[in-house]
Amino acid sequence: MPENFHHGPEVIERREGAGIVREAKSAVTMIVGTAPIQEIYDDTDKRKAAINKRIVIRKPEDAAALLGPQVGGGYSIPEAIKAIFNKAQDGQGGGTIIAVNVFDPDKHKDENGKPDPTMVTAAEINGTIDAAGNASGFQLAYGAYNELGYFPKILIAPRYSTHAGVRTEMDVISNKLHAVNISDLPLGMTIEQAIASRGKGGEYNTASDRAILMYPQVKSYDPVFDDVVNQPFSQHMAGVIVATDLAQGYHYSPSNKAMADVVGIERDISYHPGDYQSDTNALNGVGIVTAMNMFANGFRTWGNRSAAFPSDLSQRNFIQTRRTMDMVHESVLYYMQQRVDGIATPANLEWVEADVNAFLRKKEGDGALYSGSRFFFDRVKTTSRDVADGHFYYHLDIQPVSVMERLTVDSYLDLSIVRNALGLAA
Repeated sequence: MPENFHHGPEVIERREGAGIVREAKSAVTMIVGTAPIQEIYDDTDKRKAAINKRIVIRKPEDAAALLGPQVGGGYSIPEAIKAIFNKAQDGQGGGTIIAVNVFDPDKHKDENGKPDPTMVTAAEINGTIDAAGNASGFQLAYGAYNELGYFPKILIAPRYSTHAGVRTEMDVISNKLHAVNISDLPLGMTIEQAIASRGKGGEYNTASDRAILMYPQVKSYDPVFDDVVNQPFSQHMAGVIVATDLAQGYHYSPSNKAMADVVGIERDISYHPGDYQSDTNALNGVGIVTAMNMFANGFRTWGNRSAAFPSDLSQRNFIQTRRTMDMVHESVLYYMQQRVDGIATPANLEWVEADVNAFLRKKEGDGALYSGSRFFFDRVKTTSRDVADGHFYYHLDIQPVSVMERLTVDSYLDLSIVRNALGLAA
């Protein structure tokens, strides 16, 4: 293209060159469940805005204003939001919640015509996409990025995740969105039954590294009943993960974190430091996250591994490793989207390398990755035919920082200590 004539100075702003890899949001929870919307919306048309819609909650008062107050009768969303916002570390907690209410008080009624959230089915929690393209239930997760600019990274359906169909759907969505899903084992299960549920023919026989299984249920104060009641552990775990993300980073484990609002558990879970036969070891050993209580410690989350353990013995079975890899991959993916359809000059190919490597160095400095991570244009795998076809291969090597899950002390009796202390000859 010929240059236009110009006499005098000029400034030309170039948009090519070094860019910035921005980190994807990790502290985003999606809850699908039921809310008492009839308490704030008095007619059918108004209620439509609160049924099968993505409703963003960033503080507790948002929930009451948009979805109704916490009331009795088994509504799952208000209870879950309260549990999530009650978890805080260094003043950080709650994060962003995408709440999807599937309860329709004009449809879900008991025999007396009274709104009844127990009439909601697992199929309604999972949702569908109708012929007009309208999504409902968990299917609303897929369009979150287009509407909000981010995807949920934690999926929960308290009081419904004991249903195998709901767990399966959450896992399908988690794999597509690079998220994790948290499920509860049913109320009333014994420890032996919980362990057996992971075996052949068991309802929780999964090896998904995106599924986090919680047992038992926990006890927390409910202002509606003015009493301590059993609640799904999943909503409390979601709050712990979010608070850990915000206070420390997604590369930190959500295990061994305090739950200040949990005052008991459904059944006693034994934990004795150094005891291989404790209940906590038995549960963690089959990929179930549980709760631990020690003198003057309160109730704490206990377990680092997803349902991938013990089938998958790689580091990916650690919850924080799976999430760290997801966040690095997604951040790189969003950055690469900006580079798609650019011209393939050597400079452009190297700018991509430089930008991503700068991001990896930042994550190494944050303690999320071990040093030595690298990203480069693969000049061996990419052939001239690939280039002619517009296809370019890059290579990413990362190693998330691991968890100090097991600390072993080798102890020895050393008689030389006695000899030296007492000045003995032998």
